[in-house]
Amino acid sequence: MISPSYLIPPLHSCVFSLYFSRVVRIKLITTKQCTYSKKPNKQNLGGGREVGRLSVFVRPGNSDKGVLLDCGINFDDQGNPQLPLYVSPKNIKAAVLTHAHLDHTGGLPLYLPLYFVTLSFPVLSTSITKAILRPLMNDFLHISGYYLPFEYEEVAKMLRNIKTVNYGDIVEVDNFTLEFVNAGHIPGSMSVILHANSKSMLFTGDINLIETELTIPARYHNSSNVDYLVMETTYAITDHPPRESEEKRFIEAVREVIDNNGTVLIPAFSVSRSQEILIVLTKYGVDAPIFYDGMVREINRIFLAHSRFLKNPSMLRRALRISHEIKGWQDRKAVLKERPAVIVASSGMLRGGPSIYYLKKIYDDPRNAIFLVSFQAPNTPGRMILEKGVFEQGGPRIKARVEWFDFSSHAGKTQLIKVIDCLKSSLEKIILVHGESEAQETFAREVYGKFGIETIISSNNAKIEL
Repeated sequence: MISPSYLIPPLHSCVFSLYFSRVVRIKLITTKQCTYSKKPNKQNLGGGREVGRLSVFVRPGNSDKGVLLDCGINFDDQGNPQLPLYVSPKNIKAAVLTHAHLDHTGGLPLYLPLYFVTLSFPVLSTSITKAILRPLMNDFLHISGYYLPFEYEEVAKMLRNIKTVNYGDIVEVDNFTLEFVNAGHIPGSMSVILHANSKSMLFTGDINLIETELTIPARYHNSSNVDYLVMETTYAITDHPPRESEEKRFIEAVREVIDNNGTVLIPAFSVSRSQEILIVLTKYGVDAPIFYDGMVREINRIFLAHSRFLKNPSMLRRALRISHEIKGWQDRKAVLKERPAVIVASSGMLRGGPSIYYLKKIYDDPRNAIFLVSFQAPNTPGRMILEKGVFEQGGPRIKARVEWFDFSSHAGKTQLIKVIDCLKSSLEKIILVHGESEAQETFAREVYGKFGIETIISSNNAKIEL
């Protein structure tokens, strides 16, 4: 039976209890549970079966107090935010935010209501994550505030509660010892190893094991004696193309549009993806004016102020010297008169931001191009462009060239297997989160067949006893 976390009594016979609190508003969702092990009915299993909205509550078996690992949101088909299930804040001794993306952070202000002055707990993140969260959360409230049960005051309280940590730091929280390591996903992203009752659990957050223009890859070979692995599986059955070959394919396409005197619009996430694209354009010496617009402007400044989290800060500085910042509507109108030109603008899925403005100005000219470099979620304008050739239902067909390039900062299947291989000698259980159901089932079968380690696919709103 799957139980909501607020109905589960304290457990005394296990090392950890994990509550995977990812659910639409107050509605409880229960779906099929699946495990691949020699004893498939041994555990009452559950978890996510979706990408995003990750939130995990972990507690020692002899206590109802615990640590909240991430607290993300998702969006429904109408673009309305979906919040995680509410766990009593009085039971949260600390929260960890592995990185700044909203699908890992956007729900946390819910746990810090301003009117409960005494209700408070430390929030642990890197300094760059804290800095990014301020504009990211404010923008989230500006766009979706009508649908959210918190306001700017709760966001401000969350930011005040953040205690910054660095890679390699070890922090004591109640019955836990927390250790933080680089996750390689975006600058400042981290994984956390929790130690309690002589056992340990690695919570990966979002991870990446390849080197990008911005980040140093995650390395888990030093994370020995991990008993439980809670691992993201965004790309559980897919491998990404080699980064260098994808960069060259992208640059070749950009140059083809430039040679045709066209404008290239590159909608990109303001955090990390935009900066990487600007560096790639600079590295290969694209011979056209390069412009950037949207929240990327503020994130650029944050990245430079926290440059120790970047693989090569000088490359970003060089890219920003060569490119041009769009500062307002007058600049936007002027840019559209430039030919050829390259425009990097948020948002990456064309849900909003200046990328929508540029799209509507260039879509009907076959000399132009819309090059998507970010994940395109279902029912977003970006996904609609790729699948139907329009950016809104019943809208005009896009005549500009459209292509998608894989600049993902998530681990692919081979990298996920590599993480397990590094930790296999001590692993007792693997719990898959942050992934699509069918892909997770395929991956779980392969993992159990290869390693013989119990692999759990958790369903929304479920309890797992370790």
